[in-house]
Amino acid sequence: MKIALIANISANGKVLLSENTSYQAPQEAVALFTEVAARAGNLVIGKKTFDMLQRVLTDVSSAFPGIELVLISSAGIATDEYKVVASPEEAIRYLTEKGCQEIAVGGGTITYNAFLEKDLVTDIYFNIHPVMVGDGGILVTDPALTANFSLVSHRQIAENIIQVHLIRA
Repeated sequence: MKIALIANISANGKVLLSENTSYQAPQEAVALFTEVAARAGNLVIGKKTFDMLQRVLTDVSSAFPGIELVLISSAGIATDEYKVVASPEEAIRYLTEKGCQEIAVGGGTITYNAFLEKDLVTDIYFNIHPVMVGDGGILVTDPALTANFSLVSHRQIAENIIQVHLIRA
């Protein structure tokens, strides 16, 4: 099973948070986020990311046509429209049973770390932005974890954004 994490990262290595009003990812980065999710046919996100999407989009499901949204939350989310799971393993089980060959993990930082710290991620797409932030998220907070990845590719996706694709070594 391919599990692809996609994140917007600052020049000082922090996850760019969607609630940061001083810097927002440009459309090119958002389009690539959607591209990875569309290829997988799904997108796993956490509650805070879902709440942010509900604030900025009039209809979350229509913004992701053909993409099944799976929400990870330890607190219950009242919805019949989306599958809600309590763990990365439950998301993987659910999407595997639905026949998915790839899973797109779209954030936020808690969700990224839930997958990373359980050593489940096979691919990483980092969109690196030329901005330094003090309030960004931190990936991998478990000091015992070391996960090695190899560079597959890098490309310029906008005037000032480079995307790096890494795979599990």
